[in-house]
Amino acid sequence: MKIKNIFYTFSVVMLFFGMVYFISFDITEQPTQSVYTKISVITRETNSDCIVNLQQGIEQAELDLDVEISLVTLTEQNNAQEQQNLIQRELNSGAQAIVITPIDDEALSKTIEETAKKIPIIAMGSTIKNGISDSVLGQDEKMGQELGRRIFYKGIFDKKILILQSSQNCDAIQKREKGLHSVLEKRAESIVTKPVTLSADTSQYLETIIYETQPDIIVALEPTILDITAETIQNMQKKHIAIYGFGMTTKTPSYIEKNMITTAVIQNDFNLGYLSIRSAMQALGKIENKQQGEIDYALVNGYNMYTKENQRLLFPFVR
Repeated sequence: MKIKNIFYTFSVVMLFFGMVYFISFDITEQPTQSVYTKISVITRETNSDCIVNLQQGIEQAELDLDVEISLVTLTEQNNAQEQQNLIQRELNSGAQAIVITPIDDEALSKTIEETAKKIPIIAMGSTIKNGISDSVLGQDEKMGQELGRRIFYKGIFDKKILILQSSQNCDAIQKREKGLHSVLEKRAESIVTKPVTLSADTSQYLETIIYETQPDIIVALEPTILDITAETIQNMQKKHIAIYGFGMTTKTPSYIEKNMITTAVIQNDFNLGYLSIRSAMQALGKIENKQQGEIDYALVNGYNMYTKENQRLLFPFVR
């Protein structure tokens, strides 16, 4: 009788552990699926120094919206072919949506249109229309006008203005230049435009065109060129030349503080990044309402850079 009881107890115990084993085995063998939505962000920059605030906004959206972000920079500035290849790569890697700052609307139009048939495409800072689900835009033309007015108020009569044209096929850059010209044309003594590309020789090239044109004012249309211009003018010891521009890198606040950059127009890239991810989530049907928000901006100089509002634009960790 005792042997029967022992055998019965042993059988029950073995049955229990057997059930636990098979249940656990079944659970571990089940393929696990990520609860996060995969969104790829393709910029037109080559490093993260130029997109510090944009990255902060994207990362905040990643936390708030349960998104898995792949943030991609280029190996060569303004390489449209590389952007095309990256769109295909991110699609093949399982991206459920792509947010992109198009380098060249025309060159990328076909690729974006074909990809948009499979997943949502959000254009960040561009009005490209073919196939995209949404555009999240700054106020680039208005920013150009605002900077033009600031330069005008500072005095431009009998002065030569040099505008450094970079990323000429980029929609946002074109609008900035258009805004500038609308205010400054026929008011300055002369306006000279020179194309500039980002390379190891950019600073040397800038020195050459500065000697040739002898400008009183230089305007850079994007942040990396703005920084290089400030450094070049410092090396040339031409402190009488006033430097203006758009955007910021991690170095720009230091140049503004030292008055090497007279004024920079800095847009709220934190909002641009955040709202772009929200727009992608809405296109995927993951959230219902698109959050409205304006991509504001400020004219920042050495006198106002430490106001509360401007610190939030200049320093991404101040929120």
